[in-house]
Amino acid sequence: MAEKFIEILKREFDLNEMDINLLQKVIRNINGDDRRYYFRNLKPREKNFEKTLQSIYDSLEPDSKKRWLDTVVKSMLERGGEPDITDSIVMRIIGPVSVYNHMRLKAEKEGILLKALTGLGGMGALLVLVVAITAVLLFFIADK
Repeated sequence: MAEKFIEILKREFDLNEMDINLLQKVIRNINGDDRRYYFRNLKPREKNFEKTLQSIYDSLEPDSKKRWLDTVVKSMLERGGEPDITDSIVMRIIGPVSVYNHMRLKAEKEGILLKALTGLGGMGALLVLVVAITAVLLFFIADK
């Protein structure tokens, strides 16, 4: 589903096949060579990608903005709730909280299982869990 956004970026930035393939991958699933290529070639241009998509998104009608949200959510649900690189860029434009909320609701409604820690944004959920456990432990240690 991210093809819609990749096509816009391809048209604007003349992306090659390697760029397009990387934009469709989840950042956690990229191997070492692809990761080096990404951080050398795509990551520095990501701000420009975001600015271009932001200007297009800002010029859309509310109905079309809703379609962008639905497209990102559908793309993420195809991978169990994990965003690929393009989805991540579009999420920053739309707003990650609204995307994750919409995705969670749609997953519940359609009975789609999300991968672990996806519903709260991945590493953010893990961080909250670690902080909560640490706070409880410190409370009991300080009580003695």
